[in-house]
Amino acid sequence: MWLEKEEQQTLQKALRNTDDLPQNIFGRTREHIKGVRVRYDFLFGLILNSGLRISEALSVRVRDVRVVDGCARSVRVIGKGNRERLVPLPEAFGQVFGFWLNDKGKEEFVFAKQPGGKPPVAHVVRAYLRRLLDRAGIDKKVTPHKLRHTYATRLLESGAELVDIQVLLGHVNLATTQIYTHVSEDRMAGVVARL
Repeated sequence: MWLEKEEQQTLQKALRNTDDLPQNIFGRTREHIKGVRVRYDFLFGLILNSGLRISEALSVRVRDVRVVDGCARSVRVIGKGNRERLVPLPEAFGQVFGFWLNDKGKEEFVFAKQPGGKPPVAHVVRAYLRRLLDRAGIDKKVTPHKLRHTYATRLLESGAELVDIQVLLGHVNLATTQIYTHVSEDRMAGVVARL
């Protein structure tokens, strides 16, 4: 399962909407809660724009992001099997991501809950995503891993080859990559039309 383009846009809109945030929750101010929402916006945005696994995204430190002229160009991650890969980022996302990283120290975790702190744990991220999906009215069981599927699907729809997607996702075996990709009916109709 993955998000269709419209669902992806709906989720991103819900992430950026701060009108639904309470004034105070558990003694936390609205500004603090808004900061949490922004952090999750960038976390889910990174997964949707890079295909990182949730564990990879949460372990990214500022030093792992290559920033050129204020734009985040790529992220270096250590994936499964202790394999390192460099994942490029789309320019539109890289511009805002680079700006957001600007005031963070090089050794900090990108998604730290507080300066010098640790990032949230994966099950908390999954719970936050579920709540956002409910608020957005998306009735699918979508996890951060399904956001990775969404990234692979968007790449395939854009004409990327499976071997390129394999490298970007950090898969050893091409068969694993095929499980992550989904071809839309429109794309298939386009392929058949070229015969």
